[in-house]
Amino acid sequence: MIDFTSGNPMKQIFSFALPMLVGNLLQQLYSMADTIVVGRFVSGTALAAVGSSNSIIQFLVSILVGLTVGASVVISQFYGAKKDAELKQTVSTSIVFLAVFSIVVTIGGVIGAGPLLRFLGVDDIIFEDARMYLMIIMAGVTFPVYFNMYMAYMRALGDSKSPLYILLFSTTLNIGLDVWFVAGFGWGVAGAAIATIASQALAMVFCIWVAVRKIEQLRVNKITFDKTIFKLILNYGVPTSIQLSITSLASMTIMRLVNSFGAIVVAGFSAGLRVENFALMPLSNIFTAISTFVGQNMGADKEDRAREGLWAGVKLMLIIGVITSVLLLIFGRFFMAQFVNEGDVNAAAIINEGTVYLSIISLFYVLFGIFFAFNGFFRGVGDAVVVMVLTIVSLCIRTASAHFLAANFGMGISSVAWSIPIGWGLCAVFAFFYYKMGWWKGKVATDKI
Repeated sequence: MIDFTSGNPMKQIFSFALPMLVGNLLQQLYSMADTIVVGRFVSGTALAAVGSSNSIIQFLVSILVGLTVGASVVISQFYGAKKDAELKQTVSTSIVFLAVFSIVVTIGGVIGAGPLLRFLGVDDIIFEDARMYLMIIMAGVTFPVYFNMYMAYMRALGDSKSPLYILLFSTTLNIGLDVWFVAGFGWGVAGAAIATIASQALAMVFCIWVAVRKIEQLRVNKITFDKTIFKLILNYGVPTSIQLSITSLASMTIMRLVNSFGAIVVAGFSAGLRVENFALMPLSNIFTAISTFVGQNMGADKEDRAREGLWAGVKLMLIIGVITSVLLLIFGRFFMAQFVNEGDVNAAAIINEGTVYLSIISLFYVLFGIFFAFNGFFRGVGDAVVVMVLTIVSLCIRTASAHFLAANFGMGISSVAWSIPIGWGLCAVFAFFYYKMGWWKGKVATDKI
């Protein structure tokens, strides 16, 4: 584990983010496996079915992920303040409430799969495959929730290497099962979903075993529920849950717009989105590293050092953003080609649609980096509300811009791509202003318990 309260900030943030980056790239590869295998071994329409389901999955699990993030902030601050008893109680409490919420989300996801897909305007050609995929994934939603919870807690305590090894195991397992069930058994979209759930279940067991065996603070001997801790987690987690829910809702709205362009565009956009998520991972990991660095230092009452961490993170964001943009501009079409079978009659059109999206969005990753560097700082100091507001505003701008451009200029998939940097840019300016005004001060968890 890394103690961020002393040492070189940039070196520590980079050292912490690097194994986490490799791990999250593996996690993206994990989620991309279904898309690639289905696209290459089934059909372009099956690829579109998986893509149409993903925004709904993100929406339904957003509250669980948000509460996990909230608990992670509390844990990192308790760790910085050397309050191990409160840290253990946070872990215990989160185990209880995530179990309850997971059951609710599972029931809602399975029952509501069909109506939600109809709400998105999913094409009849892909509807049944999309519904089957969504129902299977939601039936096993508890596994990724606890899997990601323990990985988040290990990272909050400064251990980014163990999650890397766990992700390497789970990704390899998922890819192997995907190929086996889809290409070997011919189970189609359902096989991809079953492979995902099976690999997540085994990865969850492995992750919990590693966490409790290696890190004493995560070893809870008796499961109890603490109302005070739960309220504290809600203070940080609910804004994040709302943020992620609205993010997912905006994604569903965008997906509804993309669905109106036809199944080929949906397939191209779905594949392009997977490549984009993969490309943004380095920047997202610096965001998490900044949050953890700032959380520990604010918990240790070292505000000046927390500020140093922010600006070290901004520099890293700028460097990585430029490199990522260049790579994607050069190799974007090649990446897109990996998602489709060359023999598919729609292959060229799918690749072209996804490449158009990527060629536009990749120009603006520096904006994303700056915006999320400040968000990482705000989350680390405990100001989850402003992170929520900024993210929601950015998404509202994106959604409105995409619909406006599509309706008035007939821009198709490029309307979605151009709308994103507009939101990033405007919110990055406000985030800088908010930081300079110091409105984020006085929200550290360790001062409240």
